[in-house]
Amino acid sequence: MALTAFTLPAIAQSPLKWNGDMSSVKVDRVQTTDRTPQSPVKVVAPATGRTQGSLGKKANYWVIGQTKNDQQSNASCYRHTHVFADGKVSATWTTSADESPYTTRGAGYNHFNGTAWGAVSSNRIEPERTGFPCYVYNPTTNEEIITSHVVKAGSGIAGGILMNRKTGVGPGTWTSNLVMDTIPTIPGVLWVQTAVSGDYLIAIGSYTDSASAQPNRVTLGGVRTPQVYSRYQFSTNKWVVKNQLLPGYDNSRVYAGGGDNYSIDAKGSNVAILMGGTFDDVALWKSTDAGATWSKTIIDSFPVPAYVSKKLLDTTETNDGAMNVVLDNNGLAHCFWGRRLIMDDDTTDDSYSYFPSVNGIIYWKEGTPTADLQVVATLCDENTNGTNDLSASWNDVSARYGSLAITTMPSATVGPDGTIYLSYSSLNEIDGSTDSKNFRDIYLVYSRDNGATWSSTIDKTNSVLSTGQINLTYWIEFNTEQVFPSVASLVNNKLHLTYMHKTSIGRYDATNNPSAVGTHNICYMNIDTASIFAGTFTGVEEASNDLFVLGQNYPNPFTGATVIPVSITRNTNVKVSVVDLMGKEIYSENFKNIPAGSNNLNINLGNVPSGVYIYSIEADGFKTARRMLVD
Repeated sequence: MALTAFTLPAIAQSPLKWNGDMSSVKVDRVQTTDRTPQSPVKVVAPATGRTQGSLGKKANYWVIGQTKNDQQSNASCYRHTHVFADGKVSATWTTSADESPYTTRGAGYNHFNGTAWGAVSSNRIEPERTGFPCYVYNPTTNEEIITSHVVKAGSGIAGGILMNRKTGVGPGTWTSNLVMDTIPTIPGVLWVQTAVSGDYLIAIGSYTDSASAQPNRVTLGGVRTPQVYSRYQFSTNKWVVKNQLLPGYDNSRVYAGGGDNYSIDAKGSNVAILMGGTFDDVALWKSTDAGATWSKTIIDSFPVPAYVSKKLLDTTETNDGAMNVVLDNNGLAHCFWGRRLIMDDDTTDDSYSYFPSVNGIIYWKEGTPTADLQVVATLCDENTNGTNDLSASWNDVSARYGSLAITTMPSATVGPDGTIYLSYSSLNEIDGSTDSKNFRDIYLVYSRDNGATWSSTIDKTNSVLSTGQINLTYWIEFNTEQVFPSVASLVNNKLHLTYMHKTSIGRYDATNNPSAVGTHNICYMNIDTASIFAGTFTGVEEASNDLFVLGQNYPNPFTGATVIPVSITRNTNVKVSVVDLMGKEIYSENFKNIPAGSNNLNINLGNVPSGVYIYSIEADGFKTARRMLVD
């Protein structure tokens, strides 16, 4: 695979280095296909943050829902957000009002009616336990449709797909019907993603079962637990295709399918499905007749077809399974996936090793050579010091989301002017926890020339990103984690997205990460696109801040009073805020008409408990934060 926009060292004999870290992580092969529900662990960690806020009036965000289930996907992000032409917005997410095994799990739903969002809730729309919802709107029938899969609590056995339908936009009554044929002796389909193309709903999912024992594995075309597609016709109310293999998807290239290693999009009669997986090709299936016929393109081939184990004795470039495909205004597919490097040097067990420090979002455009791949985003150099400063234990198992990469969870859309917007989740090098891990934020890059160049152009001299990589969520709240972005397809001078906002790092796991249980917020954000292009959005890297430079407070540690140095280029008003590690504001003061030059701002926190606090300076739409220590 040839990568442009990023100078890569040879990887034939040694792992690709990142920040001097050569460590690899061994995981079981079974983890790529089996998902076993975790045992209950109750550790309450309430979500924090305001229900509504703004960033310099250039972006607005709302808390629109809550959930105690933080697994919104196994890999690829679902379509969770839809914006209507009249400005209304609908959103879904996996919700649960209780902890593992999440007996109340299902599809959450909220709606913006043009004036306000509905009440924040963790309620589900279905009559039984489901999860992993995907939203589509059918303009012909004026229906909102959310598909979600049924897995009985405690069993892990797949029970099929619920098709939840509601006529009209906004509040109303949902009807839920089990679809795609569920046979008692065969597991149902899981992790379905959908798209509407004319008179058809096209679905792609995994024909499997999430129980660890899996007594009834499905095999089609020689592929175990395969990815299958279905096609529903609205006008006849019939499934004309049910759980079938796409052409060219067979055991000549694929050993087994996997949960959420795929993405789907439709525009007019064009439909695109992108598939990947750690041991699989990155392949695009394209239809120009609403899913009736398909053509296949292998974009990036895995070196060992139908890989099982014990064959891969060299480092190999592959993908992390987090895929995203979006169709542009001409019906061409733009493909994104998380980058990985793996090897299997242990032939005694069914496991493999991967290198979590190797990361990047890879991009390919339909119609270009398959060798013409670009790395369009990686871990951002937030403090612009030319190095990547991750904490010592950033790659601990409790800090990860399965085996996804540092930079992952891509979600893209194309605006009416052809601008491609890509959001994704990545570690923040300057937002670390007290136990040496790094929080994640949602970032954005864009291309205004149909994917030829991107705002995150990489400096080939030192491999650090320029200031075109925008952090969308860092300024909302320090020491919090944002994951699973979902960008709406409609861009109306604003970019719209939802994401999960957490106070804990990493995905919940009863054994490795029990403290990640808690109430998590589902947030909606819209961003003025003009401010993105002008570089005036508050979340843009600090290098674009030409107004002030924030220094380290002194003395530090301190008791009671301290001094915050700030150098300002022009007279301005300054707001100083201090929050604790849970995001609770303990100090706020406005300093009026601070003169240009070097200034020392004196603050007094009084009698606050000892520990780490975050102080920030905000002025004219810019905001910068640092840590301070109270003795």
